Amino acid sequence: MKYISYHKLMLVAVMILPLAACDDYLDRTPDAEVTENDVFGTFEDFQGFMEPLYSLVIDYNSHALTTGMCIGGEIIGFQGWSSGDRAKRGDYLSWHGGGNGPAQQSNFWCTENNEIGNNDSGIWPDSWRGIRLSNLALERLDLMTDATQEERDLIEGQAYFFRAWFHWELGRYYGGMPYVDRFLQPADDLLLPRLSWHEMAEKIVADFDRAAALLPEDWNDTAVGSQFRGANAGRATKGAALGFKAKTLLYAGSPLMNRFSTGNVTFDNTYMERAAAAAWEVIQLADQGVYSLIPFAEYQTMFARNDGEMPWTAETIFQKVKSQVGDAQQNTRHGRLFTPARFGGNGICETVNQLYVDRFEMADGTRYQEAYDQDDSKRWENRDPRFRQNVLVDRDRAGIANGTIVKLYDGGQDKGHVGLLTPYIVRKFWPVGVNRIDQVWSQYRYVTPHLRLAEIYLIYAEAVTEAYGASGSAPGAGLTAVDAINLVRQRSNMPPVSANAAGYDSFRELVRNERFVELCFEGHWFSDIRRWNIAHLPEMKPYVDLVFDQDWTTFNRQVIAERVFDDPRHYWMPIPRSQTQIYAEFNQNPGW
Repeated sequence: MKYISYHKLMLVAVMILPLAACDDYLDRTPDAEVTENDVFGTFEDFQGFMEPLYSLVIDYNSHALTTGMCIGGEIIGFQGWSSGDRAKRGDYLSWHGGGNGPAQQSNFWCTENNEIGNNDSGIWPDSWRGIRLSNLALERLDLMTDATQEERDLIEGQAYFFRAWFHWELGRYYGGMPYVDRFLQPADDLLLPRLSWHEMAEKIVADFDRAAALLPEDWNDTAVGSQFRGANAGRATKGAALGFKAKTLLYAGSPLMNRFSTGNVTFDNTYMERAAAAAWEVIQLADQGVYSLIPFAEYQTMFARNDGEMPWTAETIFQKVKSQVGDAQQNTRHGRLFTPARFGGNGICETVNQLYVDRFEMADGTRYQEAYDQDDSKRWENRDPRFRQNVLVDRDRAGIANGTIVKLYDGGQDKGHVGLLTPYIVRKFWPVGVNRIDQVWSQYRYVTPHLRLAEIYLIYAEAVTEAYGASGSAPGAGLTAVDAINLVRQRSNMPPVSANAAGYDSFRELVRNERFVELCFEGHWFSDIRRWNIAHLPEMKPYVDLVFDQDWTTFNRQVIAERVFDDPRHYWMPIPRSQTQIYAEFNQNPGW
């Protein structure tokens, strides 16, 4: 869907920045005047103003060169500027612009010359831009006089959604932030103090509630969206607003956020009750047919396609919709994260930690054991089907030609000479044929979903487990935590679990492991282990390689690195130091 007026957006670009005006700055003819009414008067023009908000959403695995959001220890990189290596060193400052050139960029990137939508922007600057644009939209809403009620609701709903969304993005990485709920002018009090996480969360939730009341379940069913049927993927919807409301409440109830707000490193069951109720609202939408878990045979279509179509399915609730198609996506994006050099990557290729691989159960639902490393029938076979759907192992075929069989044994063609640190390649975003050998990549597209239905079930399961127990359910809901987990597991033909969580220390541990497996490499691990306040524990730090010969004679584990993660320093990203020096109330995070 396109609503855009470029000359008007140029005016808006000036309007949103407080500039020192000069009366004789520019001599203009009357015909050259563009007023605010020209920008905001009709739905079409106003929606053109809203479009940059979608461009400011960060896709975690394709936004920046060489870096993604798998930064919690699940993968390890070879070169110093890769996200896997920075995470290993705890080098958060460089993620904010501590290096030079595009190789140093990241999802958090912040420089003095960021521009909307450019790849050298990131979560910190773009979230504040998005908040300002959202507030300006709400302030100018009354100027949209030539519009239906539906059109007014769509604009207002998107503005509330994105104001909440961008505060949420900041909060999950940086901690409690000021909640900017008006379009600030130079004369306003700009010395806004940081809020506790709970204070910020309440304001985020209120805005998501406002958005949910105004936005449609499906844009295709609106008078506006029906004109662009089939081109509405990625729009903010009621389900997205309710889903992120549930996610915000889940985080608010987690130990790290409770610690930041109250000093208590425990779960807050009141927030967990509210998270369960919000997740149940989205599940009810699914029960009505708005969303559905897609068949396992179509699993990869949520993340990558090689037919030119946007990866978007009935399971997708919210993600960034990108227009890029073709081999450049492999050569400059996926290739700089997850592709071995021989297949078109550039030698950085981030590979999977053996300890993360261990989290995938056996096909019968039992836990993987280190002793299975020596057993060809158990090491990589007869595992949870999601393992091989998401990870390539030695002797797998990565493409079509015979030359695309991966060689990940010690000294092998892929692992031995180009710096791959473990024998596991991320497959999730890499369709067959998208490589330098086959070159079937002219229609390649990949994305990282921000929210999909499987995660909603997992949010519900975790919240219910903490608030009501594994066999409990949210009030009025006909679904227990056990039921929700089993809905996700049965899609991949994994056996059901029960409340006794056989093989796990607790049902809580089982729920967490299910998140690790189902949502792997989508940017959740880093946030999860932090919000659970376990990221600093010794067992969360090792990176382990599995070393074996070409004939699979012997297999030996080697600890190749220990992740640097200090408490409390690494629980929050450092705020750019220049920002914390503006006024005392905007303080830096601990340890930075």
